[in-house]
Amino acid sequence: MNVDKSILNRSYLAMLPFFLMALLILFKLFMIQYVEGPELRAEAENEVVREINIKADRGNIYSSDGKLLATSMPVYDLYMDPVTVDEEDFFTELPGLSKALARKFPERSTAQWENYIRSKRKEGSRYVKLAQDISYTELQNVRQFPIFNLGRFKGGLIYEQKNYRKMPLGKIAERTIGYDRLNAQTGIEGAFSSFLSGTDGLRLKQKVSNGNWKPLSDHYEIEPRDGLDVITTINTRMQDVVHHELLRALERFEADHGCAVVMEVETGAIRAIANLGRTEQGTYFEKRNYAVWEDTEPGSTFKLASVMIALEDGVADTNTLVDTENGIFSIYEKKVKDSNYRNGKGGYGKVSVKRAFEVSSNVGIVKLIYNNYQKNPNKFIDRLYNIGIHKKLDLPIKGEGTPEIPKPGDPYWSGISLPWIAFGYQVSFTPLQILSLYNAIANDGKMVKPRFVEEIRQHGRTVEDNPVKVINPAICSKETLAKLQDLLKGVVEQGTATNIQSDLVSMAGKTGTCQLNYWKQNTYDYQASFAGYFPADNPKYSCIVVINKPNYHQGYYGSTVAAPVFKAIAENIYLDTPREWQPEKQNGNPLSLSAKKQLTDLSAVKAIPDLTGMDGSEVVPALENLGYKLKIEGVGKVQWQYPPAGSKVSTNRVIELKMG
Repeated sequence: MNVDKSILNRSYLAMLPFFLMALLILFKLFMIQYVEGPELRAEAENEVVREINIKADRGNIYSSDGKLLATSMPVYDLYMDPVTVDEEDFFTELPGLSKALARKFPERSTAQWENYIRSKRKEGSRYVKLAQDISYTELQNVRQFPIFNLGRFKGGLIYEQKNYRKMPLGKIAERTIGYDRLNAQTGIEGAFSSFLSGTDGLRLKQKVSNGNWKPLSDHYEIEPRDGLDVITTINTRMQDVVHHELLRALERFEADHGCAVVMEVETGAIRAIANLGRTEQGTYFEKRNYAVWEDTEPGSTFKLASVMIALEDGVADTNTLVDTENGIFSIYEKKVKDSNYRNGKGGYGKVSVKRAFEVSSNVGIVKLIYNNYQKNPNKFIDRLYNIGIHKKLDLPIKGEGTPEIPKPGDPYWSGISLPWIAFGYQVSFTPLQILSLYNAIANDGKMVKPRFVEEIRQHGRTVEDNPVKVINPAICSKETLAKLQDLLKGVVEQGTATNIQSDLVSMAGKTGTCQLNYWKQNTYDYQASFAGYFPADNPKYSCIVVINKPNYHQGYYGSTVAAPVFKAIAENIYLDTPREWQPEKQNGNPLSLSAKKQLTDLSAVKAIPDLTGMDGSEVVPALENLGYKLKIEGVGKVQWQYPPAGSKVSTNRVIELKMG
């Protein structure tokens, strides 16, 4: 009896863990069903169906004359869910679908397409890749293939739109247009990304095999809002001139890099900006935005500021004599030399300040400033600061170089700082900062901020403009201004730039030749520049050309390397000043020809007809067959087009159509 009881107790003890485990499982089931259940079910649902972020179409960037500088091109990736297709439809129509796919996408034969899709259905794959990066017209064609023509859900066709950024006019102003990437923003793309980006939308997608997701429907839960369009100040005609004239000079003088900028005097609008750097192969491309970024010692173009201060303070006039001696002047055992100094001889003797400026005498300008400000250099430096050139221009484009003007008390100020600053050394500026000074002289003393963008638009309507901003309403007195304008004309008429005199357009400006790394032994790196404006008596545009490290044996003076580029730009722009873009929709002539005939004319003369009122299903394939890239919004008849009717277009131009 005792033995049986002992055995029974041991059995109970052995069963106790199983009993406790059963209780624990029951408790866990209760918790899952009634406590954690709702949350777990929501998580499971989220793993099957999820809201996927849909990127908005990025806005376009236009030139001031209406050309597309950057746009997002829509393309489509195609997939198929063969499992969703009814069995009878699948096996009946698969041969026809395979044949159509083989014609459209010949990387697989008809038999290979059929075997591929059949095997994927057998595997249970629900996201079978068919093609990528096809156009809207190609997508519409594919939707008519057997099986796919049963509709999105019965036919199993899945397509997803994506966009890639394209510059329809090629490399024009590439560094100024810039880019907006995950970890880097440059140029207009980066500076105005908040406008261009738009607002992303949401779309419900279902998780299918291999971690892929397919849309649940044709519509978005939240429609993405396209980005706004940015209208730049760039004029493509001027840009083309500036780019090619700069390139020609860089190639001729085998220079390391260079830039050229054209600015509208009254408004500060940058009409053209080219930045070209040399590759190891000896070719040139838009390497960096030198005009905005690179701050260097400007050399003789800075003499304009020095003479301005002397005239403003009344310590000299344009007819005041300065003694350039024999072209050399020593200060603290450092020597300032004129460009014509050779073997102990040179200089221009005793000449007026006007003549010293015209021939760019280093000795003359240095003695003018040093003799009058050596006892109080702060007075000279304070004048420079009052002009406002010690500050950045606060450009929207990132990467602007910082101006440097040393002053007494700074660690790097010395006894030679004042005379060296007088002729453009020991200070540093970007080309655009120097141009802003010259533009102010052309603009009756008013210094304006350079502008790269005219306005922001949405569907052709202005939503934000970018008005002219004044940095300094008067950089000097009217009397001084008139004298400076006369000095700049004199440089071209009887000074260092007589070689650029033109019968077509009058010019005013200043040459600059700066030795780079001059503290190093046997270094022959120079920077040649020319800054000025045209026409001289009624300035419309200012311009600066800077060419760095030309081949010393080919030439290095500002007068021979940079000034001829300025002349070529001025003549070309003056002869063909383009009309500004009128963005309002232009009314075309009443239709008198069929769409087919008008589009045939487009192929022949490259002038786009008035497409409004035409059926989009006829216009779209016709344009694409002619090789044009399209950006399409909506369906139905064409309601709006860009470029407007009558515009000359080439096949690298994007044509925008809004239909409804």
